Amino acid sequence: METLDQFFKTASESIANNNFVKLTLSKPIRKAEGFLNVYVRLVTVDQKQVLRFKYRYTETNEIKIFTFTEAFEEIKKLLDEKFRFGTIFSLDQDLIVTVSKKKLLNYRETAPSFKNKLPEDTDSQED
Repeated sequence: METLDQFFKTASESIANNNFVKLTLSKPIRKAEGFLNVYVRLVTVDQKQVLRFKYRYTETNEIKIFTFTEAFEEIKKLLDEKFRFGTIFSLDQDLIVTVSKKKLLNYRETAPSFKNKLPEDTDSQED
């Protein structure tokens, strides 16, 4: 797969500038597996900022916590193996990356979908 540097740079900058709202991975490659999407939110655990992944399946949800480095590795793996779309939602802009069947990346910036950050809630249904 091509490099996801632009995607991770945008995510890192939005977190550093306190503009990050969430990150979503969607459009599963194989819908039959029952893997719907992944929501990633910035949360504070033990006074440290980490990324909480909510893996959504047709039957259940699973939550995992990652450091920034671990999170970027997980996102790269998920976009390579499981999903076609990744979207970073920030207060400045939304950045959408599309992964083609040939693993080529296409980036598109759009106007921000959110005007305010989401409340920090460990079990939010609005992820």
